Amino acid sequence: MKKIIILSMILWGVALSSLSAAKEYMIVGARPDKLFVIDIKARKVEKTFTIPDSTAPQNIVISPDGKIAYVITNHLRSIVGIDLTSGDVVFRADLDYKDDERTWNYGIDISSNGSELYSYDIPTKIHLDRYESLEPRLSVFKTDGGLEAAPVREFPMPRRIHMLMTAKSGALYAMGWDFYKVDVQTGDVQVAYPLRNWTQKNLSQPDALAFWPSWDNNGIFSTPIVYVRTDMAEDNMERFRTGLLSLDLDTEKFELTDFQSAPEILFSSVFHPDRKTAYAAYNTLIKIDLENPHTAKRIDLDHTYYQTDISADGKEVYVGGTACDVAIYSTKDLSRLGEVILPDCPDMGATVIRMIQK
Repeated sequence: MKKIIILSMILWGVALSSLSAAKEYMIVGARPDKLFVIDIKARKVEKTFTIPDSTAPQNIVISPDGKIAYVITNHLRSIVGIDLTSGDVVFRADLDYKDDERTWNYGIDISSNGSELYSYDIPTKIHLDRYESLEPRLSVFKTDGGLEAAPVREFPMPRRIHMLMTAKSGALYAMGWDFYKVDVQTGDVQVAYPLRNWTQKNLSQPDALAFWPSWDNNGIFSTPIVYVRTDMAEDNMERFRTGLLSLDLDTEKFELTDFQSAPEILFSSVFHPDRKTAYAAYNTLIKIDLENPHTAKRIDLDHTYYQTDISADGKEVYVGGTACDVAIYSTKDLSRLGEVILPDCPDMGATVIRMIQK
């Protein structure tokens, strides 16, 4: 028994040592055709890859083992898989896979086991004299599909989806006019959380624009959401409210946290791994107390940023997008800790930040 205990302690020590030895990387894209691997603690770009037939990289999905980045590019019409060690293209799916179609992608994610990719496609049929808007679809690809991957399943989907996210259980969630839960085997779609038709008391129909994933280091999707208090006088500016809408991808529980008036953050937010605070940015960077909901601290940024993200240890908050820099701040007091400038200063635009441990 004593030997078993000692062996267990040794194995636990090895596991902890391996965990502490893991490095944290940030993956970002930039126009027209670049994918960067950033050693975020060292504040430097470690690798730069060129994406073939690329225009402006948009969404990025990382395989669960951290080895492959699947990038939406080619005017949102292709998914390209890049090996993050070698830079080789190991996967490609061109979404115009039916005759006379032009197809855009506005949502992508990967299955929990990394075997399938889910793509929300918006197809249009090209006639000689007109364009015909077709029914949106969910296309399911196998990640081992190679360089001419074709969907293995297709299902009709509601319109106006712009974000896909896979829960720990394997269920797929889609955010659009409402939040939907999708069965990726049968195509069954259910409203999981109403937005356009929500029934929140004394609150107007909400608005949100969420294209940026920020759940890599906390397991929670979150987005700023704005609405109006309909029970307050029209000349009372406090009636214009800002909240955070979140979905815990482990428990699949939704939560709405109202924290301030005077909307100032538009696109993205991120929860601290301890889930006691959150951060959001646009022209300002704010720290949000989630236990006693309010804006705890606010600083001005030197330019607009689109995405907010966070380190695995919860000590650093990152803002990126729109330009060629990633700015780094302390989660404790929002003091500036540093920045990473991408080589040759390419425009990140609306590309996303993804965080991985390797």
